[in-house]
Amino acid sequence: MTAANGFVAWMLLIGIATPAAMTIYIGGAKFTLGRIVICLLLLPALFELSRKGRHLVASDLFACLASAWIVAATFDTDPGSWSSGFAVVIEFLGGYIVARAFFFGRPALQAFVGALKFVAVIVIALATVEHLTQHIVTYNVVAALWGLPSFTPEYRYGLLRAFSTFPHPILYGTFCVVAGAIFLYSERSVLGRVLYTGGCFFGCVLAMSSAPLISFMIVVSVYSYDRIMHRYSWRWHVLVISLGTLLAAVFVLANKPISWLVSHLTLDPSTGYFRVATWDSAFYYIGLSPYVGFGFEAYGIIGDFFGNASVDTVWLALALRFGVPTIVFLFFANVATFYRSGSTAGSRQADPYMSKMRTAFTLVIVVFMFIGLTVHYWNNIWIFWGICVGIRGSLQEEYLGTAKSRASENRRSGWSARARHLTMGNPQATGHPMQGFDRYLR
Repeated sequence: MTAANGFVAWMLLIGIATPAAMTIYIGGAKFTLGRIVICLLLLPALFELSRKGRHLVASDLFACLASAWIVAATFDTDPGSWSSGFAVVIEFLGGYIVARAFFFGRPALQAFVGALKFVAVIVIALATVEHLTQHIVTYNVVAALWGLPSFTPEYRYGLLRAFSTFPHPILYGTFCVVAGAIFLYSERSVLGRVLYTGGCFFGCVLAMSSAPLISFMIVVSVYSYDRIMHRYSWRWHVLVISLGTLLAAVFVLANKPISWLVSHLTLDPSTGYFRVATWDSAFYYIGLSPYVGFGFEAYGIIGDFFGNASVDTVWLALALRFGVPTIVFLFFANVATFYRSGSTAGSRQADPYMSKMRTAFTLVIVVFMFIGLTVHYWNNIWIFWGICVGIRGSLQEEYLGTAKSRASENRRSGWSARARHLTMGNPQATGHPMQGFDRYLR
């Protein structure tokens, strides 16, 4: 089974790293390599999930609800764009299901990380070539072969912003942050962590994008905090409460808290101001159609610049297209993969590697949600988000299953101990069932 997991990992990650400009049409529908891979693996994935021993988790429900709402909202508001709505669902939910099915357990997870190492090295190497040549090499070569217009280079502080194989520098930077977070926890040696995580940071710098750079700093800070406080089980509660208090202070003290956060999370103030205006405009139009959105058609009135400009946040873009319920379901699909209730602490020390990977992919999910405040995800990085949510869901399934098994073992051990105690306290209990009652008949 490990060989099959490795094959799936290579197929998915190659599909993600392949430029989305490489498309083919099948029956009038447009397919990127990533979509083709997901469609080929979807039925085997559903079969794998239905096997004995696998269990549903809460994130499965919310991921399906988000996808169902996208389809329903598209047919309600923009039925002519049904194929685009289905494409969005196939990419995210399909990636989620395939990851849930095939990356369950330590061997499968290690196969995924091994493939990710190779793909990350190639992607970062291509970005380095762009800086050396001062040209967007990979994506523009593919665009030329497919007869598409080439991308104009983007510069920030006089430095070229790398695209690598992704359609935008911030998407490439997001990939580097996610890979770096995984390598921080997956690598056993200090040298491995320095090489792979340092390489991802270098790749992130090449993107010259604010949100990925800030996210990388957050990832390293959380990792350092985790290493220092690893002996204390309450460390995550303290961290969450501290961050919650900080956010609450911003919302209380700032006149426009969302605008304050967005404007202070950018390297270039002009992009910060643009995003602030985008949020203000999007809130207005979302209020006009909060439940089903506007589909893929233009929603802004003529002459409204921000109403017709691109929306640089995945949360607002999804709400505008498919309605607020979509982002609510998507939010809970992400959070449900790492939220725990009840007493499940018994499995924390079962496998240190799996414990580390749970932390790593929790960080990955938070990074996707955070960077999504400043950019819209599409094509390969949208698929990658679905895959990472699916992997975290499988980690949650494994964790809860282990905790349940340990709880059952503890109950059985407790019953055995009580039985031994009663037997030792009453020697007659070891004899014939009527032996204890016989003395009352004498």
